[in-house]
Amino acid sequence: MIIDVTTEKMVVISDLHLGNPFSEAKKSLIEFLYWAAENKYDVCINGDGLEIAQVSFRKMAEDVPEVFRAVKAITKAGNRVFYVVGNHDIVLENFLEDWGPLTLAPFLNVRCGKQRIRIEHGHLYDPFFVKRPDLYEFLTWLGGFALMVSPRIYKAWIKFEELKSRLRRRFRGSSEVPCLPGEHPDFVIAAEEICSRGFDAIIFGHTHHPGTIDLPQGRYFNSGSWMISPTYIGITSQDVVLSQFEADKGA
Repeated sequence: MIIDVTTEKMVVISDLHLGNPFSEAKKSLIEFLYWAAENKYDVCINGDGLEIAQVSFRKMAEDVPEVFRAVKAITKAGNRVFYVVGNHDIVLENFLEDWGPLTLAPFLNVRCGKQRIRIEHGHLYDPFFVKRPDLYEFLTWLGGFALMVSPRIYKAWIKFEELKSRLRRRFRGSSEVPCLPGEHPDFVIAAEEICSRGFDAIIFGHTHHPGTIDLPQGRYFNSGSWMISPTYIGITSQDVVLSQFEADKGA
């Protein structure tokens, strides 16, 4: 199993949810992957690339073949594609080895120049997922049916999470751990703990809320979700940067 990786440059994306009835990531994702191949990037899909928990098999059949052809373009160009397992595709833990053009892993420790970066989906730091896994799984399954009825339900949930985090900060004030809008403070607490082990940056996905926070030691990034916006994190020997991919224009 490969978890330690050295790269000259890498891009990280997460939460594509290919096969989800709401996901429209395919078109811009294919352009992004061919752009990554042309520019000689290694690629990391940081969890929930494939939708298994809320799958529409018709949508999966439409999305995946073209995406895998674009993935092969990266490996043909001499670069690598890593897939970190998330919670919506957790069944892939049974295949933690090279899987066609993909190298599957539970997490990655990446070295780029003098930087050390930890890439992990982040669901293990979600207090709801950890404390009530059965209820979480049931609501995820139920949510799949809701998305088939109306995608607006998903957008409303994202807005609710952002409102909830604002209210939490308002009532707790300075005692609240700084966090990204919509995220629980536990993600930043986990990132701080991991950074204390000698990492310069921590990259999570899972929450679908992109952003970055400076920590006492290092920085925390969330790569967001392509169900909302095509955001990605670029890793070079000089820096780690959160960006948005503009389809038809490259990065």
